[in-house]
Amino acid sequence: MAYASVSRFLELSAAVSIVGCLAAGVTPVVAGASAAFLGSITSSAVLGLVFAGRTVQLLRATGQVSLPAAVLTTVFGGWFMLAPLLYDVGFLATAGTQSAGMLISTFSLYVVIAGLSDGPA
Repeated sequence: MAYASVSRFLELSAAVSIVGCLAAGVTPVVAGASAAFLGSITSSAVLGLVFAGRTVQLLRATGQVSLPAAVLTTVFGGWFMLAPLLYDVGFLATAGTQSAGMLISTFSLYVVIAGLSDGPA
């Protein structure tokens, strides 16, 4: 049962991270990136998806933010922004992965801050 006290924006913010992880995981495949980048990003996307999904699941079930899951999702978003620079992949792989990472980091960090604050989110 979902709690009425969870704001719709907070719930959507957590869901954006799921979409971002999916986008990050698909981007190297679509862009034809190197095998090393493909393996790193897709495996990270699966892990990020687990924590993003857990954030949404617990938010809906309890009405409270799971800080461990939200923080780990934020970390994966940061990795998606950094990884293309380390692997030196092409424009499409860089732009897609970094854009997904930016969405994940921004909205997951909002969820983290909402979980730490006492005010409405």
